[in-house]
Amino acid sequence: MTQQQSTQLLAEVQKVLLDDPDFLRSLLSHCLQKVLDEEFTHFIGAEKYERSEERRGHRNGSYERSLKTRVGTIELSVCRDREGLFQTELFGRYQRNERALVTTMVEMYVKGVSTRKVGKIVEALCGSEVSKSQISELTKGLDESLTAWRKRRLDGEYPYLVVDARYEKVRTPAGVVSKAVLIIIGISNSGKRSILAVETGNSESEECWGEVFRELKERGLKGLIYVVSDQHRGLVNALNRYFQGVVWQRCQVHFIRNFMSKLKWKDLDNYLPDLKEIFAAPKREEAMRRKNEFVLKLEKHYPEIAEWIDENIEFSLAVYALPPSHRKRMKSTNMIERLNKELKRRSKVIGIFPNDAACLRVLGSICQETSEEWEVGKKYLNMGIDYPESEAESIKLSQAG
Repeated sequence: MTQQQSTQLLAEVQKVLLDDPDFLRSLLSHCLQKVLDEEFTHFIGAEKYERSEERRGHRNGSYERSLKTRVGTIELSVCRDREGLFQTELFGRYQRNERALVTTMVEMYVKGVSTRKVGKIVEALCGSEVSKSQISELTKGLDESLTAWRKRRLDGEYPYLVVDARYEKVRTPAGVVSKAVLIIIGISNSGKRSILAVETGNSESEECWGEVFRELKERGLKGLIYVVSDQHRGLVNALNRYFQGVVWQRCQVHFIRNFMSKLKWKDLDNYLPDLKEIFAAPKREEAMRRKNEFVLKLEKHYPEIAEWIDENIEFSLAVYALPPSHRKRMKSTNMIERLNKELKRRSKVIGIFPNDAACLRVLGSICQETSEEWEVGKKYLNMGIDYPESEAESIKLSQAG
């Protein structure tokens, strides 16, 4: 990479993540505290409570120090030694290299770079060599925090799930491959959204999705009545295995895209509005009536597509089992599509992730932050509404496999 390309990369990374100062401030605080702690441990020659012949002093509490940065004030805890000899160089060097530290810490985080490269970055910024084990401990802390969130116990009930996947390029010993990032959003019985699962997999196979669903159940997922997703065979089969009897909705947006791909471009204006009118029907019975008329119209010029519509569209009408006020938001996976756009915006500066762990670290952290914002924000749906009895006969997963 040329110096100009490197400069452009850092500028783009900074532009992307400085849009979210709380995220970056938390990241910097964690990283700088680790640097301070490791600097003090190196100074006295021993860890806390460690007996060592190389010990050159003893701990004597700590004091708080504020550090003003372009992403806000960070509070750090600075250790003392009994003799009062320890003086950290971090603060003075940080003030001289603030811009470099912000961008390189972000680069370290979003690129998932090797511990050797991270060591060189911190050495350049902090004036002392940092060992491979110290850098591993730093990233370990980030990964442990993320894992704790990803594996958290699911309290309460989640009646609705929105399920989808995106793909990222990841470097492996065999070369660069496309890895699936499996994402599940839940709507709780309080009407708020949470991201319940973020996992990487080799594909969207039944095995990969099945493992994610199995873990959700082990973590306490309950109260599920409705799932919306694309009709990927592996996904639907896994849903059928782990959540039998749950209403499954085939995403209407994906269905429309599939329909458009089958039709000649010149005929879209003649047929696409009819399909959208089916999905806009106020009741399922009316939607089925419009479907029947549409099939008859299609049969004249597109008999195979007419047959496909007739056999598959009912799976995209399962949303009528929900209260009318829920249908607009639960008829498709658009909620995840919007999240995917944000993930793409953040990950595009990386290009190829160096490994699975780096991919999960970056995308998982963005998902965690998004989920926490949702959980303290406004309700997504009003769940205190009765379900329409007349629409009770919906497409079940047992029929969709």
